[in-house]
Amino acid sequence: MREDKIWLWILFLLILVRASVAGENREESPFFPDQSLKWSGYFQVRYAQPEEGVNEFRIRRARLSLRGEIHKNIRYKLQVDAVKSPVLLDAEVEIHFNPQLRLRFGQFKVPFSLENLTSSSALDTINRSQTVENLCPGRDIRAAGRDIGVSLNGRFSGIEYSIGIFNGSGINKADTNDRKDIAARLVFYPVSSLVLGLSHYRGGYSSEQDDPILDKNRTGLEIAFVQERLSVKGEYIFARDDETKKYGWYVQGVYEFIPENIQAVIKYDCLDTNMHIRGNRSEIMTFGLNWFFSKKTLLQVNYEYHKEEANESSRNAVLIQFQAGF
Repeated sequence: MREDKIWLWILFLLILVRASVAGENREESPFFPDQSLKWSGYFQVRYAQPEEGVNEFRIRRARLSLRGEIHKNIRYKLQVDAVKSPVLLDAEVEIHFNPQLRLRFGQFKVPFSLENLTSSSALDTINRSQTVENLCPGRDIRAAGRDIGVSLNGRFSGIEYSIGIFNGSGINKADTNDRKDIAARLVFYPVSSLVLGLSHYRGGYSSEQDDPILDKNRTGLEIAFVQERLSVKGEYIFARDDETKKYGWYVQGVYEFIPENIQAVIKYDCLDTNMHIRGNRSEIMTFGLNWFFSKKTLLQVNYEYHKEEANESSRNAVLIQFQAGF
């Protein structure tokens, strides 16, 4: 309840600032910049046909975002998802001092992992990799990769950085301990077609107050190569939750048969949730086809082959997803 009241006060102050300058000359005032409010959104309808279990239609996501400026150097973003509970995903304010220094605070994605920071509307496959879903901060606690905190980020020539401090408890949730988590990400652009990234996360997690605090450390490496119709991406994440060590990695390739229209995708994803146990890996091979009607409206078809070492089993699934966006 306390955090809800804080966000209501912030929203009230933003509205008050807008109202206080409503009668001023817009050309002389730093408020009411040329850029107007920008709405965007998308929804995804998915059909899943697993080898075992129930085939189903499902509304996967239904998101609406609002971006705007309350000052020429102060921007905000709100995003909700009508399918999720709670619905609030992003509530952030960003102050632009210069291209090298920006201050962001509120609720937003933790700066860790290329695939985590990629919008769900821009993924090459229907599902994110199991590596990112299980090991990335904010996703490993089912918080959509997000947390509440503050970060500094910017870009110099060929280098982009982000460093932030977060509660570590996830979205729309009060902190459960006095420790704050630190996340940092560096991205290098050695040449125009190559991107290299390094992420690190260090913190502690407890599901409820007074529960023991477990050490939580993550280190991630990422690479992306994009040239004309071909792109190759990959990530490796090493994780340690208290005494349990984990790792995962994926690599994927995308080729555009028809530029900006039809893509073919292949992806291999491997995860080990406990390195102390032999034969504990799970693997997913994905073959996909993407058909774009516009930049944010497309049809995706994926075939997934799952293999579990622990029980020496395998299964497959066919996924079809239509996304409409604006």
